[in-house]
Amino acid sequence: MSGTPSLTGLGTVLALLAEADPHGARVPCVLRDLVVGTDALRRLPDLVADLMIDREPELDRPVRVVLLVDQTLILRGDTDVKELAETMLSERFEVTRAILNDGHPELHVTDEVVAQASAASAGADVLVALGGGTISDIGKLVVAGRQGLRLVSVMTAASVDGYTDNVSVMLKDGVKRTVPSVWPDVVLADAATVAGAPSRMTRAGFGEMTSMFVAPADWRLAALVGVDLSFHRGPITLLAALADQLDACAPGVASGEPNAVQDLTWALALRGIATGVAGTTACLSGVEHLISHMLDLRAAELHLTTGLHGEQVGAGSVVAACAWEMLHERLAAEPSRRALPSMLDAPAAEVRVRAAFDSLDSTGRIGAECWRDYSRKLDRVRADLPRLNETLASWPSHTDELRGLARPSAVVAHGLRAAGAPVLLADLGVDVDPVTARWAVESCALMRDRFTVVDLLTVLGWWEASDVDEVLARVQVAAANKEVLV
Repeated sequence: MSGTPSLTGLGTVLALLAEADPHGARVPCVLRDLVVGTDALRRLPDLVADLMIDREPELDRPVRVVLLVDQTLILRGDTDVKELAETMLSERFEVTRAILNDGHPELHVTDEVVAQASAASAGADVLVALGGGTISDIGKLVVAGRQGLRLVSVMTAASVDGYTDNVSVMLKDGVKRTVPSVWPDVVLADAATVAGAPSRMTRAGFGEMTSMFVAPADWRLAALVGVDLSFHRGPITLLAALADQLDACAPGVASGEPNAVQDLTWALALRGIATGVAGTTACLSGVEHLISHMLDLRAAELHLTTGLHGEQVGAGSVVAACAWEMLHERLAAEPSRRALPSMLDAPAAEVRVRAAFDSLDSTGRIGAECWRDYSRKLDRVRADLPRLNETLASWPSHTDELRGLARPSAVVAHGLRAAGAPVLLADLGVDVDPVTARWAVESCALMRDRFTVVDLLTVLGWWEASDVDEVLARVQVAAANKEVLV
């Protein structure tokens, strides 16, 4: 991505977006500025001042800035980034640092934490959310509930894409849910800070990007069967422009090469914007994200360390690609296959959903929350079952498009391996043992209302234990194939 602008690049993004969506059919991007580059942190005070240029003359007091952070130490070389940001801001504004803490080793986005952040930002003119994706999500939720409060998100690691979109991920009854929030006014990513983040986080960011090679197929499938009609080519075209550059930067991500890390940072920012303009996270969140959410759910309930989201998504993307390959092969061999009525029976489905989560929560709270979402999906499928069967009957006419939206599993695995990112769920760490990995894959479609390839396999009767075994075996083959060239 050698053409990446060194500091500001929002104009480039908007031009790409206009080209991809000439009729403005999608949600407009209302980011005011996107700053990615070396020494970008020095621009933070000017960016805050620019946000207040139309209001400052009306104030009879200094501009009030709340610096929203968690307890994690973030370094830029030997410098504490939070201290540096507070010092620079304090030279021009009235600054308060709000440190969020929910009593856990890792901060979670809950109603209680958002309320804590909202109370800490009372009276502020500008909220500067500095840290990881969790802090960014909290900042967006606070600003969504406070008219007139402006938001600067400072991206400190190239690990997730959620800084530049208009949604946040929250825990609801222990289950991760995507909820509306707001676009930040400004997103800033200081390349020196990002490059100094733990290399594992950067490699996880590459894993997060990998979902762009499989999730769009799930999004398109949901539209074909009538469950989600939001599919639009604009965001997909926007992301397609990143594919070659992302492949090219993979070795540099593995070695921590600064330019490659900056390119990945830019790609993640653009990916977040694509999600925002799509009006749904479904464009980049399919089976692979469901698997990650399942692992997060288990970790939270059993008080284990939550894994890195991007690592989980990357490994989940190989699983998703294998599921797609199995579906295509089976439908080619059995073109008359149609949905099985037994798999659409609501009482039986509720039993499956609740049983999947019984081992985590004896109260049934999680199972009830997941059944609420899954039942809505099931209702939509049953209400338009003829459309699903018509899609199956005309499957050959959709095959080329769907294959184009989901890369071959061996190619997905090759990219992850080149970037030094985990390829297998078994590579994620000690808390993801084979039993846990299998549970996350087998039950991933049961946790929410998003229709994916696993849902189609399920209603076709092709998601029994032996089918899951086949997908996992395919994953092993894809991971072992070291000859694949992207």
